[in-house]
Amino acid sequence: METTNGSQISKSKRAKVIIYSKPGDGKTTVAGLLPGKTLVFDIDGTSQVLKGYANVDVAKINVEDPHKSILEFYAHAKANISNYDNIFVDNLTHYQKLWLMNRGEKTKSGMPELKDYALFDNHLLKVVETFNGLEANVIYTTWETTRNIIHDDGQQYNQFIPDIRDKIANHVMGIVHVVARLVKKADGTRGFLLEGNQSIFAKNHLDQRKGCVQEELLVSEKNETTGGNK
Repeated sequence: METTNGSQISKSKRAKVIIYSKPGDGKTTVAGLLPGKTLVFDIDGTSQVLKGYANVDVAKINVEDPHKSILEFYAHAKANISNYDNIFVDNLTHYQKLWLMNRGEKTKSGMPELKDYALFDNHLLKVVETFNGLEANVIYTTWETTRNIIHDDGQQYNQFIPDIRDKIANHVMGIVHVVARLVKKADGTRGFLLEGNQSIFAKNHLDQRKGCVQEELLVSEKNETTGGNK
């Protein structure tokens, strides 16, 4: 077994990021604002907002077979990874819905069976881990939901988190560098919260920023991007 001293550990040059928000808050638009060239996997049909962005290529999911389609997209991304700085998967919440609906269509009741939920959990974890292995920045989007957290002292509070199935949400959020909540201010400015609290789950293991504007998701404090031409 090989070991590495802490003084020799360097931060990843390729960011793995989950961004989440309410529908319509501008998640898909982020794909056009990333530095470098971006390959988008359009799962929820919102890629029309990327019209005019010459730095973006879009592949659309086959809703008739979402499982096979995401595997084909991964194969395409891997085969052409030298052409891209960013892989943008938009979005996992809708993929979850499409996958389970597809399973339900194969049952007598028209609903997914109990085993299908466990199969999906394993599948999604594998998908994220596999995409994380690509030599590019990988950005996943989700919608947002809330979960109830109860402290040992009985105090309860609701926390905004990415809308991923409860049983694997912590695992998925744990295997990426950044979990960022996109928010829209009253003046129309959009930005990311990169530091969490009791009300919001967020984390940033790439740098020390606690927040950033929409355009600077992959820009460090020193104004150095984690992307760039290969």
